[in-house]
Amino acid sequence: MKKKFTWKVLVRHLVLIACAAVILFPFLWMFFASFKEESEVFVEDFHLLPETWRFQNYLDAWNAAPFGSFYINSIKAALISVVCQTCFCSMAAYAFAKIEFAGKRLLFSLMLAMMILPEEAAIIPNYLLAQKLGLVNTSFGIAMTTLVSVFNIFLLRQTFMSIPNDLIQSARLDGCSMLQVFRHVAVPNAKGSMATVALLSFLTSWNNYMWPYMVTDQNQYRTLQIGLKYLIKPDAGPQWPMIMAASTIILLPVMLLFVFLQKYFVQGMLTSGIK
Repeated sequence: MKKKFTWKVLVRHLVLIACAAVILFPFLWMFFASFKEESEVFVEDFHLLPETWRFQNYLDAWNAAPFGSFYINSIKAALISVVCQTCFCSMAAYAFAKIEFAGKRLLFSLMLAMMILPEEAAIIPNYLLAQKLGLVNTSFGIAMTTLVSVFNIFLLRQTFMSIPNDLIQSARLDGCSMLQVFRHVAVPNAKGSMATVALLSFLTSWNNYMWPYMVTDQNQYRTLQIGLKYLIKPDAGPQWPMIMAASTIILLPVMLLFVFLQKYFVQGMLTSGIK
């Protein structure tokens, strides 16, 4: 059925277009600035498009630091984070949603209270733990602070709570164990939320700067976010076109991942009941 055109719909679309333009403008400025000369980036006579397209900025940025190694290290850490969060968070969420055990509500409340703690408060204890376990300068050490997320557990719990208990009881009556019910009933009904968790965990690991900088002291183990500081020369200062080029290179995998998982991301947010 074709929707009837109204002024209310027109105003709503105009507002959404304006908001989208405001959100997209910094990314467009970054992209076009990556092709400019240094003297064109910050000028009083603002213009978005470069006067001369300088593609050499991307090659210069890539060669300014070992970005190939940085890319591999970032991907390794992000994959470890995605695999661990989708597994651990989903199992914890299912337990809080569908399994009765003593102290469940108290434990869940204490877990949610951890969300108010700033990440910086645990940096020193986490570093001492990584040092004791021999995880300094390792991919697992970089990913160790993003192996579990309280928010992702809460998100998946909301999704699992929407699964009818009768469906789970039917599976148990058919002889399925608790693990089989989780694998064959709960997980297939939470694909959207699982994709959302995968995307959020990837973004968290990919954009992490402080922890990878602390837990690594050799270039061969460092990540992309740390690589940006190599484009700031002590004598010449920030080289903005190269920084914008490197930022575009770093942002590209995130944009592609969001494009492919956008449908599941929206579906996961809707089915989890989080507005």
